[in-house]
Amino acid sequence: MAVKKDAATKLALKVKIAGEDGKVTYSQRTFTHISPTLSDEDAYTIGMMLGALQAHEVVSVTRTDAAGLSE
Repeated sequence: MAVKKDAATKLALKVKIAGEDGKVTYSQRTFTHISPTLSDEDAYTIGMMLGALQAHEVVSVTRTDAAGLSE
């Protein structure tokens, strides 16, 4: 039976950056070392709170979970 080990979670904020020439570009801010036991609702709330500290508008919050599998 496969078992998870070394679980890791990160949050990524996609932000919208308006250039002086009117062009819109996007950038990503990534936060690592997030607890894998964090609920999706709490992860989103934390992402939006971190986004409020950004100078640019937050377009999306993404959660990425990764873990190694072994027997």
